[in-house]
Amino acid sequence: MYNLYLKGLSTNNQELNEIRKLFKENGLDFTVVFNNYGNLPMRTETDLKVAIQDKLRESNPMGQQANLICHSMGCNLGVLAAADSKKIKSLVLISPEFGEYSPEELKQIEKDEINLNRPRAYGEQEIKNNKNNLKSLLLFKKTKLLASIAIEKVNVPTLIIYPKDDNFIPKTYLNDLVNRKDNIKLQTVPTKYHNPLVKGNCKTKTMRLIKNQIK
Repeated sequence: MYNLYLKGLSTNNQELNEIRKLFKENGLDFTVVFNNYGNLPMRTETDLKVAIQDKLRESNPMGQQANLICHSMGCNLGVLAAADSKKIKSLVLISPEFGEYSPEELKQIEKDEINLNRPRAYGEQEIKNNKNNLKSLLLFKKTKLLASIAIEKVNVPTLIIYPKDDNFIPKTYLNDLVNRKDNIKLQTVPTKYHNPLVKGNCKTKTMRLIKNQIK
């Protein structure tokens, strides 16, 4: 089965190589769909969706049925792709951040940001405020809203994985979503790191969950 990977906003090449190595150790591989998100159009929703589908076709030139494995920002784009494409067999969302936070979650996020003096906790790579990264952050906010709408149209088998101690995950929303939609399953991993495939002691469990979903 063909696997496509949509990376997180701050995922660098070293982290991608670590993830690819972990996949290979488990007899799997993937094609990275976007090397960066700075060039995606934000003018209209239609332009954005066309650009995503064009990139998926470029990454899957034979038009095979494909699994989408997504992390963080990549989850937003993966949901938009799965809502519009008939070529997606299965969807894996790792640490998705779309959806509304509960009042309690917002309070915890505010506390974390004050304590850490940065917008992303637990060892995530910091993003410098240059022009391209600011555009990427704006894109994240826009696609986050669109993903919250598009997920309602996604009917392919979907697995959501999130670190239970990552306070930037809208857990209440995701649990409500799983209770409403029969095609979505949810698993947590006991770590605080935003990408459990890269850091912490949950790489093996996370990989096993992914492998079971896309087999």
